[in-house]
Amino acid sequence: MIKKIILSIGSILFLLVLVLAVHIYMVTGKAVPEGPNWSMGKIEVANQLDSLSVNEIKQDFLAKPYIRAFRTNLDQGHFILLYDRKQVSGDDLAAELGSKLNLQASLYRPSAEELASSCPAIPKDSFTYQLGSLFQSIFTK
Repeated sequence: MIKKIILSIGSILFLLVLVLAVHIYMVTGKAVPEGPNWSMGKIEVANQLDSLSVNEIKQDFLAKPYIRAFRTNLDQGHFILLYDRKQVSGDDLAAELGSKLNLQASLYRPSAEELASSCPAIPKDSFTYQLGSLFQSIFTK
């Protein structure tokens, strides 16, 4: 019984690591000439946000054909949008969001160091980040 549980857990972990390795290989492979239409952008605002007005704005943005996803972090004061970059730019979205909120909003641009690292969204001390960095270093040599 215990042998089956350990074998099952080991198999699942192996499959997860294999999926991660394949994903990193595909991402670090040759560049595709025609990039994807969808881009993710982080828009930061300086002031506290009101959840009621943010929900109205979220519904307004999601009704637009070039917005696929809209997430809000009220505590840290930023929005994450998945948008069609061929129809609208991130700076235009930041300006539109800022005008709707009557706040100064700006599109977050990662530094060159952040872009060179694996994934800026994953904490650097996590196992996932360290494993991803290992695979990235193997596939990019």
